Amino acid sequence: MRFSLTLPQWKELRAILIVWFIIVGSGVATVVFLNLNASRIINHIEYVEASRFARTQVLYEEAKKYAEKALQEAARLNKNEQQRKPLPQDDPNFKRAVELFGKAFALDPRDPYSREMRQYYEILAHLYAAVGSDLWAMKMGARGFLCAEDYKDAEIYAGSVTARDPKDYEAWMLQADAQIRAARLDDAESTILKMESAGAPPALVHELRGLVAEKRGLTQKAIAEYLLALEKVPENIDIRKRLATLLEGSKRLEEARKVLADGLALGGDRDPNYLHRLANLELKLGNPGQAVAYLERAVRMEPSSGDLYFDLAQAYQQIGKSARAYDALQEALKRNPALQAQLLSKKKDQ
Repeated sequence: MRFSLTLPQWKELRAILIVWFIIVGSGVATVVFLNLNASRIINHIEYVEASRFARTQVLYEEAKKYAEKALQEAARLNKNEQQRKPLPQDDPNFKRAVELFGKAFALDPRDPYSREMRQYYEILAHLYAAVGSDLWAMKMGARGFLCAEDYKDAEIYAGSVTARDPKDYEAWMLQADAQIRAARLDDAESTILKMESAGAPPALVHELRGLVAEKRGLTQKAIAEYLLALEKVPENIDIRKRLATLLEGSKRLEEARKVLADGLALGGDRDPNYLHRLANLELKLGNPGQAVAYLERAVRMEPSSGDLYFDLAQAYQQIGKSARAYDALQEALKRNPALQAQLLSKKKDQ
């Protein structure tokens, strides 16, 4: 039997279908919208837990964009000028660039004077020169020379600042840093005294004296200086790392563990390198379960690190989780194939 619709019936059916498509379409749109929102939330969580290094790269790239705009404006202002006309210090691009560079430096897990950092200090030097802050430009230049391991020019630039402003303790600090890195320790100690007279924070003075003592091989004196520095700035996790390393080298493992554990609530729990160090101490002290907790958090923040997964595999093995140990080891070797040699070496030792 053939089924057919009259015109009124077809119009009625079409109206029902239109309403149905509207309802279903709205439902699909709602689901898609919720999924997109969920993706944004998940991405935000991933961003927060992501590698600190990756986040600093985002900040640096943003800072460079604002810096380029500020320098272009400075060039425009001076296009037909016989005498240099400074860019206003309240220029929004200048202010934003400096702000973003500051945030990136605070977050960057690398040595602040590693070679890759030079480009950022050079950009800042140009920015400060553009607004007429010549002393700041020279200090940024000194930092750039430290990155290039050109300690002579770093000292010259920092010295140019202290000659004009003897109370600029940051310039004294840069000068002392250059002297320490060049192993001119007597000169560094003299500079630190001048820095202290210029009103430098006591924590910074103790930290630099600790560095000098460490360079001289005076471990106990270095430990004492770092402890004094931590009394003033307990949130300085870099000093905690350095102090813990010296304590560990002196076989004072429990003290080293306490120094790091006390810093967890002060920012250490957001630093995968810090958590890695603490986990290794826990392993040496026979606390693999605690080490696992620290390493699991560290790999969530730094999932690209083969070394973290390698140590996590060992920690899993010690608590009897062989399957997880195997998986972690595979992740380690995938991220850093060179660890295969270390693994073979361990097997030979066994």
